[in-house]
Amino acid sequence: MNSVKTGHIIALFFACTLFSACGGGANSNAANHAAAANSNAAANANIARTNAEELGLLVNMPYETEEIVWKEDQQRKKITAVMRFSPEDSKKIVADAEKIKAPEKVTIPTATWFPAELIAQGDMSGEDSVNGLAYSANAFLQEPYNQGRLVHVEDSDYFVLEVSAK
Repeated sequence: MNSVKTGHIIALFFACTLFSACGGGANSNAANHAAAANSNAAANANIARTNAEELGLLVNMPYETEEIVWKEDQQRKKITAVMRFSPEDSKKIVADAEKIKAPEKVTIPTATWFPAELIAQGDMSGEDSVNGLAYSANAFLQEPYNQGRLVHVEDSDYFVLEVSAK
């Protein structure tokens, strides 16, 4: 009978030890959730978005896009968007922008999240960049993003919008 009691006591001891090792307590559980939320927020900040309506809440979208991909850097208060417009709208955008400021030749490095056509164009140049003409982004500016430029990528209907808050 003593061996049965001893077996029960040893089993109870191991069960208590096992359960105490598994439960991290409320504080460590909350810390794990906070760390997961922070890593998810950082990962989401790095994801390129394709929702034109969502971008339209942050910047003015004077014309409907045929294709769009964009990223927001909340720490630097900067948005970079690559947009493709119809040929007709592209001409209107350029004409409106030329009225504000003469264009300047620029080179923009391509990013991995850019549309495949622009990445291929950048690869063909051998520099992983595309050439274009930079215009005023006034037609796209909206508080808090009140400065920037709009680059019309040469030989395409793509534009790269770079705006930031002061």
